[in-house]
Amino acid sequence: MMGGTAEPYIMLMASLPALGPLLGSQAPAITATRLEERLGYLDPRDRADLDALRAGLSWSRLALGEDDGTFLARMDAAIARLRSPILRDAVRDRLELRTLAAALRRRAAGQEAPPAGERWGYGRFVEVIRANWAQPDFGVGRSFPWIAKARERLEAGDSAGLERILLKAAWDAAARYADGHVFDFEAVAFYVVRWSLVDRWARYDVAAATTRFSELLDAATADVAFPIGTNP
Repeated sequence: MMGGTAEPYIMLMASLPALGPLLGSQAPAITATRLEERLGYLDPRDRADLDALRAGLSWSRLALGEDDGTFLARMDAAIARLRSPILRDAVRDRLELRTLAAALRRRAAGQEAPPAGERWGYGRFVEVIRANWAQPDFGVGRSFPWIAKARERLEAGDSAGLERILLKAAWDAAARYADGHVFDFEAVAFYVVRWSLVDRWARYDVAAATTRFSELLDAATADVAFPIGTNP
């Protein structure tokens, strides 16, 4: 645990209901208001870390209109504020997922690979993706086994199916990071991460998402790149 004492976090985790499966509920097991009340037990330093984590993992774009460079610089700052190495790794992984999703959308819209030197994505595979733009899996299928199905759903115009795949990939990553953490701050943090994914799916509006997806395709046809911080 990064801060605080063990006992309040044992009490906190014991007070949080099981979330259940990602796609199995119409609403999270605990409301946002009650969850925030529970998070009042956090040590102030840990609360600051949780806020930084949320900034990095938020599923929606945080500041509309910002370019990729600005968004990624802001994410760099959010990662730097985190004291926990495992939380830093979790944010990096989510940004890699978003980078790959943005690449899939760009290519599906007929865009060329981002030019060399442009900061358009985040993580270990940015140059691999760019160099293998014509490959169905961008050359990273072994690291991201969900990419083939994501590409199929995207090309079929199935925005809900694509959302399921991306949320499930994020959910599985959070579960891996949470493994071994039961009554510490990281356990709380990854509970909040997974809660946000359940909430995202519970509030998912297929009709609105389909309209948004069409708008993004129209923007891409006009040579406006899909930013890493945007989802269909």
